[in-house]
Formats: sequence, C-alpha cells, structure tokens
Amino acid sequence: MAKNFQNNPLDVVDMPKFNDRQIYNNAISIPLETQPNVSGYAVPRQNVRRVNTKKRTKTSNIVGILFIIATVALLYVGNVIAVNNLAKEVNDLNAKHNQIISTNEVIKAEINRKASLERISLMAQEKLGMTNPKEAPVWFEVDPEKEIELQEKLK
Repeated sequence: MAKNFQNNPLDVVDMPKFNDRQIYNNAISIPLETQPNVSGYAVPRQNVRRVNTKKRTKTSNIVGILFIIATVALLYVGNVIAVNNLAKEVNDLNAKHNQIISTNEVIKAEINRKASLERISLMAQEKLGMTNPKEAPVWFEVDPEKEIELQEKLK
C-alpha cells in the first residue's frame, strides 16, 4: 500500500487504488487513515452540504416595505390625533352640559323661592294692601228681574 514518508522524503508514495466512479458516487467508504498517513492526498468528502446562502433582497422590496410601514405609522398617528381631538371635544361638551345643569338648578331654586306662598302674601300685603279676610264670605242671591234690568242698561 503506502510507504512511510518518514524514512526518505524523496520516495514516491504509492496511492491506493480506487475506482473513480465509486469514489464520486459515494459507493465505497474511504479508510480513515489514508489522509493523515499520506501527505498530498486529498480524500473527497461524503455528503457535503452547501451552506445556505441568503438571497439578496431587492432594493425595491425594501423601499416598498419601508413605504408600507411609514403609511401604517402615519395612519396610526393620525388616528391617535383624531381620537385625542374627539376626547377633548367630549370633555368640553360634558363641562358645558354640567354648567347648564347647574344653571338650571339655580333657576329652579329661584323660581321655587319666588313662588312660595309666604313671599307672595307678604308682597300682596305690602304693595297692594291686600289682607286676608277675618270673616267668612257672605253669600247673597240676586233677583233675576234685577239681572235682566241691568243687562238692558248696559246695552
């Protein structure tokens, strides 16, 4: 087989005899000691897998993705601004509604105060000189003839 390379460096090393088709078709196994023992001889690897190389992405794809991201971000920010404006408007309208309700309550309280019987009777006595009767009213009847006579005078 192979000669040792240690004795004489100028000796020619005999290569092992292999069938080339079997070597490249991975039909035979190569002894493990052939490569370390014999210098200058390379054994083809079996089941060599290529490392997956990344595909290059096109610049237009990157620009398109960035454009879509920018559009989505712009729409999101616009939506947030619109929601904030609507929330501010709702708060302003709620404050105005509460102010109107409190004004209505004040007006109702003033109406109740001014419509009280004590206040009205006091004003009637002071300004108009009206008083409550001390006696019960007396009922009297009118003669129907006198009533007809009065109606004729008024015409």
